[in-house]
Amino acid sequence: MTVKEELHRLVDTLGDEDACEALDYLQWLLAGREGLTDEEIARVHAGEAEIERGEYITLDDLQRQFRA
Repeated sequence: MTVKEELHRLVDTLGDEDACEALDYLQWLLAGREGLTDEEIARVHAGEAEIERGEYITLDDLQRQFRA
C-alpha cells in the first residue's frame, strides 16, 4: 500500500470532528510549505517546542504585566 493509499484509508475511518482537525492540519502543513521559507518553518517548529516545554505567557498574564 502506498503512503497516499494509507492516508485515504485512515481518512475514511475518521469521524467528522477528527476529519475537521486533520483537514486543518493538512491545510496548515501545505500553506507552510508554499508560503514560508525554510527559516520561517524552523522558527515555527522552535516556537512549538517552546510551548511544549511550557515556555510561554498567556495573553491574560501579558495584559496584567502591562497594566502593572
